[in-house]
Amino acid sequence: MRLSESDKSKASRLIAPIGLLLVAFCISGSSVNPADVYLPQLKDKDADVRIAALRELLTSLDSRMPEAMLPLLSDEGNSIRRLAARAIGSRWWQIPKEKAESYVNALEHNLRSEVDFEDEKNMAERAIGLLTRRYDSKMFSRSQNGRWVIYERRGFPCLIDTTTYTEELVGWAPVYNRNSEMPPWLFGGNSPIGQDEALWHPTREAVALSVSVSRRATSVWIWEHKHGVQKLNRSELIKLLHPKGKIDEPNPITAEFKEWKGDNLLVSVGWGFEDEGSATIAWNLANHGWRVVSR
Repeated sequence: MRLSESDKSKASRLIAPIGLLLVAFCISGSSVNPADVYLPQLKDKDADVRIAALRELLTSLDSRMPEAMLPLLSDEGNSIRRLAARAIGSRWWQIPKEKAESYVNALEHNLRSEVDFEDEKNMAERAIGLLTRRYDSKMFSRSQNGRWVIYERRGFPCLIDTTTYTEELVGWAPVYNRNSEMPPWLFGGNSPIGQDEALWHPTREAVALSVSVSRRATSVWIWEHKHGVQKLNRSELIKLLHPKGKIDEPNPITAEFKEWKGDNLLVSVGWGFEDEGSATIAWNLANHGWRVVSR
């Protein structure tokens, strides 16, 4: 039986992702550098192959990555352009200052993307801010004294110290206990950072962060200079609010910060339906502890 050109095209699109999975399986237990396998595939004529390879490379720190992303900023696929802009921005420290201008010029074309591709424009704006070290965009949140900058990377708050231009993923850990905590998806990924996601203390080097810790539950992290990050986790909430019991699913616990009041961060906590339970708790920067304000 002979296949029509249409059938051949459909078959090739099915085979390509499977081929990538087989390649990934083969190299996972070897010393082969994944970038050596996937970088050439970024030039493939098939968009499915290009985006699958790009996704495999998103966390790669291979020094060839930024330059390989430049042609993809003008790719026919919006998702490829968006991911390329994200990859360039996340590697701002790998791009020499003398080359940054050429990247910025290329990214400015993505700022003029169609209205329907707001995510692409946001990633271009994020990348330009990181490359130029200007953090006045809506894609960043900056401390009151201007020293600290937060942006989203890998779904985490990424903190830049502008006195040294070093950064860290706040709250990141190589392994998570998924029974108690999931890696957060912070700030909505490609969306701007508002005061609902990051709220800086008006006078101290501290910030409250809103995170999702499961698909149905939100929580609060507090980062403070020289003290690191404090996570409000489920066990802490149960100890505060139900010392003799526990709160069972399917009613998740949600926690949302309200405001800084002096050295206290007020956090609203709720669980179950509206008439089941709610409370207000506070984190104190001086004592580094939680207390119940009302319930």
